[in-house]
Amino acid sequence: MQAVLRSRVFSAVSQGLLGLVLFLSIWALIRAVGWTVLPGPWDVAKSFPDLLTSEVYWQSWVGSAQRVFGGFAIAAVLALLLGLTMGVSKRFRWFSFPLLEVFRPIPPLAWLPLAILFWPTSEATMHFLTFAGAFFPILINVLAGIDSVDQRYVESAQSLGASRWAIFSKILLPAALPSVFTGLAIAIGITWEVVIAAEMAASTAGLGYLTWDAYVNNSLPGIVAGMLSIGCAGMLSSLLMNAFGRQVMPWRKEASR
Repeated sequence: MQAVLRSRVFSAVSQGLLGLVLFLSIWALIRAVGWTVLPGPWDVAKSFPDLLTSEVYWQSWVGSAQRVFGGFAIAAVLALLLGLTMGVSKRFRWFSFPLLEVFRPIPPLAWLPLAILFWPTSEATMHFLTFAGAFFPILINVLAGIDSVDQRYVESAQSLGASRWAIFSKILLPAALPSVFTGLAIAIGITWEVVIAAEMAASTAGLGYLTWDAYVNNSLPGIVAGMLSIGCAGMLSSLLMNAFGRQVMPWRKEASR
C-alpha cells in the first residue's frame, strides 16, 4: 500500500514538474521570437534574489496573508453557522434566502466605495472586502452539501429514535463536509483576488501594492515577479485548506487508497 502511495505521489510531482518546464519553455520561446514585450523567465528569475533578501517583500507577504485570513476566518464562521441553520430549518431558509440572493451577485469590489466610507481604516476596509469575497461561496456550498444528503439516511435514523442533534452531527454534517471544504478552497482563492485588487486601490503595503509599485516604476520583471508571488500565495493557501480537509475527513483518505 505504501509503495502504491509513493508511486502516485511521484507520478503527480513528476507530471507537475513536466508541465512547469513546458510552460517556461513556451514562455522563453515566445520571448525569443519577439511575440511579447513581457520579460523572459531568466529576466524574472534574476529579479528574485533581490526580492527574497528584501524585508519589504516578506512584510508584503505577511500583510496580505493577515488580510486574507482575517476576513476569510470571519466569513467561514458566519457562513457555516448561517448555512447549517438554513440547512436544518426550512422556515429560516425561506425567510433569509431571498435577501441573501439579492446581495450574492454583487462583486466584492463593488463594496469598495461604501467600505471606504463606512470603515475607519484601510485595514478594516480590506478585511471587509475579503469577508465579502469569501462569505457566499462558503454559504452556497454548505447548503449544497446538506441538500445532497440522501433523505433515506435521515428517515432511517428517525425511525430508530435518533435525536435531532444526533442526526445533525452524525449524518448531515459529515455528509456535507466535502462540499463545505470545496467552498472553503474556492473562497480562499477569491479572497486573494479581492485583497490584491484592494491593495492596489487603497493600500501602501502588501503583494498587490508591491506589484502596482513595480508598474509605477516601469519594472516589467518586478510586475511578473509580483504576479508569480500572488499565484504562489494562493496556491499555498489552497494546499493548506485541502490538507486541513483531509485531516477533518479521514474516511476520505481511507476510501481513496
